[in-house]
Amino acid sequence: MILYKTKSILLLLICFSLCLGCSVKYVSDYDQITADELIRVAKKVDMFYGNLGEIQESERQYSKYSKEYIDIESDIRSLVIRNKIRPLNEESIKISETILAEFMKYRKKHKEDTLYKDTLIILHRNRLLRLFTAMSVAEQAKQINSEEKNGSSN
Repeated sequence: MILYKTKSILLLLICFSLCLGCSVKYVSDYDQITADELIRVAKKVDMFYGNLGEIQESERQYSKYSKEYIDIESDIRSLVIRNKIRPLNEESIKISETILAEFMKYRKKHKEDTLYKDTLIILHRNRLLRLFTAMSVAEQAKQINSEEKNGSSN
């Protein structure tokens, strides 16, 4: 009986020691290229809405901006793909897919309504920039995590 308890305690200690020596990874590593691309696309979206807001409301026909919409949508899709191919990156995938869905919804509304109201430009621009900021913060958190991991291994 004592031998059984001793073996059980020893096994438990070995398992506990192994667990302490292992690190579990729940998020993707930081990627500078993705971080830079994210800022580039966010700036492009911000510039698009900023420029759109400078035009008289009666001159904001969808057809004048369709090429810019296609270009920006392509850039956002590229971010979604970039996030999907990185393992352990679910949060950034969700955010980038939300950005794409929102941008497409706003584009569709502009196409259907022909013109784009001032208030909608402000709301849509701010909403998208908040999402880009959230995605940027998530990427920066990965950098901190990577730095801590590298610092602890020295």
